[in-house]
Amino acid sequence: MKPELNYRIMTTVAEMIEVEELQRIVWADKNISPVTQLIAAVHNGGVVIAASHEDRPVGFCYGFAGFKDGKAHLCSHMLGIVPEYRDWGIGEKLKWEQRKWAIAYGYDKMTWTYDPLETRNANLNLNKLGGSVRTYIESYYGEMNDGINAGMPTDRFLLEWDLQAKRVANREQGISNERSEWSEYPRMLDWELFYEQPRPVARQALTDDTAGILLSVPANIQAMKQEHLELAKEWRFALRKACQTAFSEGYEVVGLLKSDQTVHSYVLKRSPKGE
Repeated sequence: MKPELNYRIMTTVAEMIEVEELQRIVWADKNISPVTQLIAAVHNGGVVIAASHEDRPVGFCYGFAGFKDGKAHLCSHMLGIVPEYRDWGIGEKLKWEQRKWAIAYGYDKMTWTYDPLETRNANLNLNKLGGSVRTYIESYYGEMNDGINAGMPTDRFLLEWDLQAKRVANREQGISNERSEWSEYPRMLDWELFYEQPRPVARQALTDDTAGILLSVPANIQAMKQEHLELAKEWRFALRKACQTAFSEGYEVVGLLKSDQTVHSYVLKRSPKGE
């Protein structure tokens, strides 16, 4: 049994120094949010929450105030966990703690970005938290040279978390949003083996009566990048094109169907508002 962790809202300069050091453990000296920025954010509608084990911070999330279309929301900008604690479920717990704080503060929505090819993040964001995606952003951060992003365009999904939506309430209560018909949806982006590696193949065209579609996505893009970078890029551009087409037709991503193969599937539905 894993020991109990303590989750607390960080507000002081001393605490922010701990968070800055934690970032260096997670990302070395790349992409660090410094103490000055963190302090300014928490005094202006933002929040930093840390997970601690034996008084040592081992994970954190950081969000700042955002504004769009006349409404405020919380932009959840960073979430990091030290390597030896990454299978403890800390990321999910931090997001629920962040949601609790956001609702108490007056927000009704959170947003953040993640790489569409990172299925571990997709499983957390869509299946465990009940978020959804309807926006694809090409090369969001430009070129990055860290170990995770190097060699690929930094495309991102914009994850929307409607904090009081039924989908989110279901997940808070442990109720799955997955539907039996999902696996029967036509596959707009398929795959085939190519020298023992999954390769993207475009299949199903959209029609007016297509309620839902599936888009294939590699189960482990980091391993593919290490061994077959050009194939990983092929997946990047194939998924980019498929998502942009689907989003322009009113679809949004509502889940990830995991399989025991080397490829999982994004589930997209038309206008699933209110679910």
